[in-house]
Amino acid sequence: MNCSSSRRNSLRSILVLTAALLLAGACVAQGTFVSFDGPNAGVASGNGTFPAAMNRLGGIALVTVDDSHTTRAYVRHHKNGSYLQIQPPNALATYVTGLNSKGQVAGSFINTNRQTLGYVRNVDGTYVILNPPGSTGLVNVVGINKAGQVALNANFSGINMAFFWDPANPDTYVTLSVTGGTFIAAGAINDSGQIAGVYTDSKTNLGRGFFRNSDGSISTFTLAPYLAVTSFGVGAMNNWGTILGGFFDSNGSDSALFLRYSGGGQRYAFGSSHGGLEPAATNDNGIVVGTEFGGDTSYGNAFSVDRTLTETMIPVPFTSQGSTANAVNNAGQIVGTYIDANGASHGWIYLP
Repeated sequence: MNCSSSRRNSLRSILVLTAALLLAGACVAQGTFVSFDGPNAGVASGNGTFPAAMNRLGGIALVTVDDSHTTRAYVRHHKNGSYLQIQPPNALATYVTGLNSKGQVAGSFINTNRQTLGYVRNVDGTYVILNPPGSTGLVNVVGINKAGQVALNANFSGINMAFFWDPANPDTYVTLSVTGGTFIAAGAINDSGQIAGVYTDSKTNLGRGFFRNSDGSISTFTLAPYLAVTSFGVGAMNNWGTILGGFFDSNGSDSALFLRYSGGGQRYAFGSSHGGLEPAATNDNGIVVGTEFGGDTSYGNAFSVDRTLTETMIPVPFTSQGSTANAVNNAGQIVGTYIDANGASHGWIYLP
């Protein structure tokens, strides 16, 4: 890999602090928090480093926004902290949403024609551009699994459609359809090739969820007993088929998270403060991480939820106005952001 060290790495000192973190209902041994900034990360409010995904080894996919508002994508190496830039051909701005255990990266980019297309970067440095035939742009890749299979969404003259793409059949985009459903949107894919997402019921105009198995069969679900929620979304799914998402209450004011298990059971968790929870990721051990809003900061604070649905605020130790937790792997490593006094974002990783 043609990795290069960040200029910012050489100018800053990495803060390493020890803290105890409560996960899975038991106190984990003392772990370490590490702060990092990606290359070209800006220092003005709203700019900086934004981790998006993490693989089982601890490699981190992230974007940085510089003070000219240019967005770049990188992978941070799990061993030495060096950075590999992800830049599809003719990209003006690059975003990343997935990183698998092989080192393949997936995301979206804006090209010189101002089209938003998807991509997969292979470990040999080659790129596959993803753009379903007939799409009018706005391709949104939501994830990549260990086989390099991708779930994505694309716009067709104002109508969103969801697709499954397999590198074994690179010219084929499998359309995800739900009987009686419109505005279908994929939200997550796991290593089995299962895909979860949401759609609008054409009869009730209410949001519903769907689960596509690896054999192509599709089942649907509602958030009983929260049938009148104003909106809900799917953001992650682990390799057991557990779907993680968030929803707003009937007033559209407070948000909560839901877990739908492969057997069909559902559980819910609500935040401790007004504003609620924004879940981001879950691992195969049932740990959920995300951001709780409505507390003592307008930026929110990172949280974890264990298998008993007990919420714990993650004690990110760097001076900040707030923090987020964006990804967690099966080793219990967690990555997120913290926001400094100027409003710029920095990355942090927890190493158990």
